[in-house]
Amino acid sequence: MSILLTTRKATSADIPFLTQIEYEASLPPLDHCFWEDLLEDTGTSALEFIEAELRTDASNWGNVSDFIVLEEQGKPVAAAAGYVPNSEDYCPLRLSQLEAIAQALNWSSATASLFRDRYLGLFGGDLTPFFLTPQAPWIIENVAVLPEARGRGLGKTLLQAVLEEGRAQGHSHAGIMVINGNDRARHAYEAVGFKPYQTFYADYFSEQFNIEFPGVTKFGLSLSTAME
Repeated sequence: MSILLTTRKATSADIPFLTQIEYEASLPPLDHCFWEDLLEDTGTSALEFIEAELRTDASNWGNVSDFIVLEEQGKPVAAAAGYVPNSEDYCPLRLSQLEAIAQALNWSSATASLFRDRYLGLFGGDLTPFFLTPQAPWIIENVAVLPEARGRGLGKTLLQAVLEEGRAQGHSHAGIMVINGNDRARHAYEAVGFKPYQTFYADYFSEQFNIEFPGVTKFGLSLSTAME
């Protein structure tokens, strides 16, 4: 029996599924979601925070309407966001929506302030950190396939659909970023034509942010190039 794969734009009804996707996308290669560190002592899990972020359109890295969902036999199994980057804020969270997130999570003003301080501390207090400067007018983020559906090439099918969306919107190039060491993602991106654009190594993050982090590599792809 042939397997039916279809793609569609996400809707608000997909938020529980997209929450899982965004969480799964945040884990490799460290097996750790960076939201978890920021949420320590708040009584809020990463999944609860991500759902609130999606419900309040608080992400700079893709809100609900930016996601493409891949379905297998009518069941959502993968998703990714493609979006035009914010020219004033390259960091993941739209801080102007923090009050809305706090209300959705029933946070006190003290908890919201604690989170804000940690968030700004992580990114050096700079909403346009150099390493997050967009390398293309169309950025892909939060790419994930559910664990039970991996190993069948669904990631490549999903990426092709998101790239086609960027092409349909008239964008010239697409960009994507991977944490160094996430070889599975890197191979998937290269399989659809992405080429390394710029790498920030671990010493950059230790010197600039005083944190231990393996670094990131940014990739680019011309949307005028025919996909295989």
